[in-house]
Amino acid sequence: MSNEADLLVPSDNASSYRLYPQRFYVLAVFSLLAFNQCLIWITFSPIARSVETYYKIDEATVDLLLNWGPIIFIPCLPLTYILLNKRNGLRRCIILLAVTDFIATALRVIPSIVTSPSSPHFSAISMPFMYAGQILNAACGPLAMAPVSQLSCLWFGPNQRTRATTVGIVAHKLGAAIAFLISPAIVTAPEYIPRLLYVHLCLAFVACVLTLVYFPAQPPTPPSHAAEFLMLHRTSEESNSSWRTSMKNVWRCMTTPSYVLLSTAGGLVGGAFGAWTSLFDVILKPENYTEQQSGWFGFGALVSCIVGLLCMGALADTHYFLRRRKILVVLSFIGGFIAIFWFELSVHTVFYEKPILHSTAVTIGLSVAVAGLFQGAVLPLIYEAIAEIMFPLPESLSASILLQWLNVTVLILLFIAPNREKLINLLVLIALGTCIIMSCIARFSYTRRDADEKKQYQKEDESLLNYDSMNPCGNETIDQP
Repeated sequence: MSNEADLLVPSDNASSYRLYPQRFYVLAVFSLLAFNQCLIWITFSPIARSVETYYKIDEATVDLLLNWGPIIFIPCLPLTYILLNKRNGLRRCIILLAVTDFIATALRVIPSIVTSPSSPHFSAISMPFMYAGQILNAACGPLAMAPVSQLSCLWFGPNQRTRATTVGIVAHKLGAAIAFLISPAIVTAPEYIPRLLYVHLCLAFVACVLTLVYFPAQPPTPPSHAAEFLMLHRTSEESNSSWRTSMKNVWRCMTTPSYVLLSTAGGLVGGAFGAWTSLFDVILKPENYTEQQSGWFGFGALVSCIVGLLCMGALADTHYFLRRRKILVVLSFIGGFIAIFWFELSVHTVFYEKPILHSTAVTIGLSVAVAGLFQGAVLPLIYEAIAEIMFPLPESLSASILLQWLNVTVLILLFIAPNREKLINLLVLIALGTCIIMSCIARFSYTRRDADEKKQYQKEDESLLNYDSMNPCGNETIDQP
């Protein structure tokens, strides 16, 4: 194994930090599972009208299938955090995610096997299976989102962590983007809904097999000081009361002002954008856009979100911006606010019946794409910023609280949404304005990076001392005769 490893810190010491090639497989499998989880969650929203016809249900029931995501996510997140910080916790979480999502997709195809849409009892038989599948998938939400920053810390070096975190977030977002694209493409008529469910089942099966075949709990040796500390911290907690320790750590987070400001801002923007894009079919219906057009708008917004994630992940890891994250965060929030304000002026709102700006499908698409670009750009920055602020607490804790705010925001907006599509646009705009203020007030610190750099300097000094001790004459002056 050591022959394949790349040295992170040049040293003759056998305990040097190393990066292992397996990290790419681990990240790829996790990304596929995160992709599937979001794809399955948003199954029915892009094809809401077809779902109503096929299952003979109303709009509120379709909304509930989506709402199970944040409803179940909130109570399951603390349990995920406890499991994640047990010995081999990352492996346990990922295996649980893979198996549970496969079961969830299998449950949803059972009604198509045991009964027929022409049956008078088809809806009564189908909906319990639909609910069970959506609830199980919702319980996987924390397993697909909370481990991302901890996985990047465990497997990747200090100058790769933001990009690794970005890939994990991108995969989850890509699931929603693909859902907006393939769901209307496959379900061109209500009777084709089972085809879509079988596609999801196949994807979940492949991901489950890849996970069970190989997914190690952690690398053989840590890639950084932060990863080394995380491994030791998790091992030492085995002898402590997990709930007591967790509550103490949560209290520490909630009494750190900068963490509260940034995690709340991240939760607001992520939750507001997630709910907003999932409701495009409802929001744009008064503007006479079809279900397929709304799906393309949602797809465009999420693709641009992914582009923003990838670009910002690469930019934030450059030397110049390693300690200038606040500038990037504030500018991203401002860009997102301007884009959503543009969208607000192009549609009906609570303040006026006619749009102020003349809009077309192109201008609507551009406004949501720009909003997605900046929303995607800010997410990896927030994940890494709060991990830096709260170090040496586990990255999973800082990410978990952020995700809790995100899902509370989604849940509130989705419950407000029925018959209030105009109000949703305004609330999203207010959320972005609030995020700008909070990110300006927050104080960014780089505790984790400072610890990594200090440890690296110590190892370099030790290497020099070892070299000097092995070459005692190297620094002596030889007298010339």
